[in-house]
Amino acid sequence: MATIVVNRGLQVAVGRLSSTADSFAALQSMAVDDRSTAFVATDTSLGSPANVAAKAFDATPTRSAQTVTHETTFATTEANFTIRRISLHNAAAGSVNGTSTTLCMGVDGQSLTKTSDFSVKFILRVTTTDQS
Repeated sequence: MATIVVNRGLQVAVGRLSSTADSFAALQSMAVDDRSTAFVATDTSLGSPANVAAKAFDATPTRSAQTVTHETTFATTEANFTIRRISLHNAAAGSVNGTSTTLCMGVDGQSLTKTSDFSVKFILRVTTTDQS
């Protein structure tokens, strides 16, 4: 399992911190997809997976010290396929698809076959550390 903040995600973070002309939106949604390809730093989209489902966060993300927690629940009727990657996007869920350039970070290397028999809540925690 690999976790990565892609280059675009770093640009979004720095642009928002510095109020640059980019006017990047904040993280707004989580997506799951069935693509088995690992995320790389230069990814800006999900790369056209066969299946993708995106939803808004259950509530406003929370922060404790250097960790921000994002939670999203997929109901019994949603995301019913083998979930291989989980990602965070700086666009509303309705704007996130396989080719939208909204990817900021993600976790790959998963394998959960979601069916209509259950709902699932994904919790992604993003922790920053001082590497000096």
